[in-house]
Amino acid sequence: MMGSLKIEDVFIQVRDKLQRDGIKLWLSPYFNDPIGPSQEDIESLAKDYCKSLNMDFDACHAAISELQTNAIEKLKQRDRFKESGVATIKIKILNQNPPKLISKEILLSTVGMNFKVLISDEVNIPIDRLKLIANGIVIKETEMLSQQGIKNGSLVLAIVLKESLTEIHENEARVKDIEKTKEDTSLLASDVSYMQLEDQHGNAIQIPDSEKKALMIAMALHEKGRSALKKEDYARALVFLLDADKEFSRCNSALLNSVDNYALLDLDIAWCFLCLQSFVHLPEAYSRLKRCEDMFHRSYGPNLERLIAVKGSTGNEAALFTRLHLLQAIVLYHQNDREAALKMFEKCREELSELKVDENKMLALVELGYTVPEARLGLRSTHGDVNLAANYINDNRNKRIDSRKKALTEKLLKKERKQLGKCVDGKQYVNPLFVRMLINMGYSKQAAKVALQKTNNIISDSIQYIQEHPQAGPSNTRSEEFFLWLEELAPELTSAGFELTMAIKALQKHNGDLISAAEELLNNNGIVDETDLDLPDIPSSIKKPRTEDEDERLKKEAAWNRLSQDISMVDDDHLDLTLEREEDFLNQYLSLLSK
Repeated sequence: MMGSLKIEDVFIQVRDKLQRDGIKLWLSPYFNDPIGPSQEDIESLAKDYCKSLNMDFDACHAAISELQTNAIEKLKQRDRFKESGVATIKIKILNQNPPKLISKEILLSTVGMNFKVLISDEVNIPIDRLKLIANGIVIKETEMLSQQGIKNGSLVLAIVLKESLTEIHENEARVKDIEKTKEDTSLLASDVSYMQLEDQHGNAIQIPDSEKKALMIAMALHEKGRSALKKEDYARALVFLLDADKEFSRCNSALLNSVDNYALLDLDIAWCFLCLQSFVHLPEAYSRLKRCEDMFHRSYGPNLERLIAVKGSTGNEAALFTRLHLLQAIVLYHQNDREAALKMFEKCREELSELKVDENKMLALVELGYTVPEARLGLRSTHGDVNLAANYINDNRNKRIDSRKKALTEKLLKKERKQLGKCVDGKQYVNPLFVRMLINMGYSKQAAKVALQKTNNIISDSIQYIQEHPQAGPSNTRSEEFFLWLEELAPELTSAGFELTMAIKALQKHNGDLISAAEELLNNNGIVDETDLDLPDIPSSIKKPRTEDEDERLKKEAAWNRLSQDISMVDDDHLDLTLEREEDFLNQYLSLLSK
């Protein structure tokens, strides 16, 4: 990349000076129609510019000549378009370094698919491996180019996927394309057993279902893009990120202003443009970075003071600001504002120095059982103190467990209330906790339920009611009572994602107390290690959740398996930036500015 940057550096400076000096290379004395370019005048201009810009003459002369050729060709294309309606579109093929640039003459009434076929034939790449991007959106195959904002002289990015969607489906037995992601997310968005919106502390976020579905689809596509980013498959990442951007735009603006997900998406898209060397998209990147910065300031405070108040540290979010500042510096550089760019690059260098993590300290935390992301995030939050980092990680884990425990408890209680039904007053549901209290006193669940219904959840009256209205027929044995619990409660735990055997162990350990069983499973990552528990044979009726139609359940499981391949299960994964690539870019650009 360094070689292409050096060439771009010459073009940036020459182009900017030509504009400031008001020189038009397509007019006399530099160009005379029909004679052509005046080599003598161009060489004289190159001599002046290489001295004033302190650059090599040959490089300066080559840049001036190419800029002149491009300007004259644009004028010809404009005239041709006016006369015939045939537009000239430039296509940058992003499958090699440096990217290949081709041109196509085409009517803007052509639909996207036919345009893609032309490019596919030109570069000999299968059509299902091509994604075309213009104006920050993926070109639709069924719409005319003119309907998608493409004009004469437009530049289109041709993203070449590393493998075809057919190969992905056959070789990996899962479909990763965008439409399937949307379909899977739509199916799961209303089921908190699979997907739940949370804030930074793990607390469930409650928003209307319509908003929730739109936001979740956008976030799922964003996660797909992030997964590709981590693999440095920037072409594929950009396809998902731009489609996520389109889905985010469907969300309520007030909702977008209250979360930082949209800002993070802008940052990721700008990062993709940089890694793909798509300098022509820098104006778009600039507007995205400005929007991202404004959102970060609203969320964290201009100096991260809100973040300090909430989390007590800034280390990990500071890594996002470092990437933001680096991208802003690069935009300034390509705008030839070299002085401002240098100041921003120096600021980035200071930030990177503060955020560097000692590898030995990371290894020490990993040996204690923490993950690499946890170790890095913990050390950054505690300025490299291993002991404090371990405490930070543990506190963070506990906070999230507590928040998720609260969310799961509320969910389970809500479902259990509905199963138990309403009291005779018609206003309140039978309280599951009161049912458990009566069971612990030795009464059967059915007797407790009926008594609480009749007495509107008054415990003392319920006990009296049971004594005055004994259940007809033989009383249940303890074993029969336990099977009743399993019939009703085990599916609630398995639908929340816990394994059936562990759900039964937890229920047995806690005497049928659903909430305590759920807390036990949450606290121990779904494992209940109680070898002394004597598990009865599991009735076939509860071997699978009965909360929904079996076909629907299998569809959801398949959808989740596809989505979860690329959705990170690591808390704060978006903050876990190694900053190695950032440092490489920083050093490359500083070397260009230091000459």
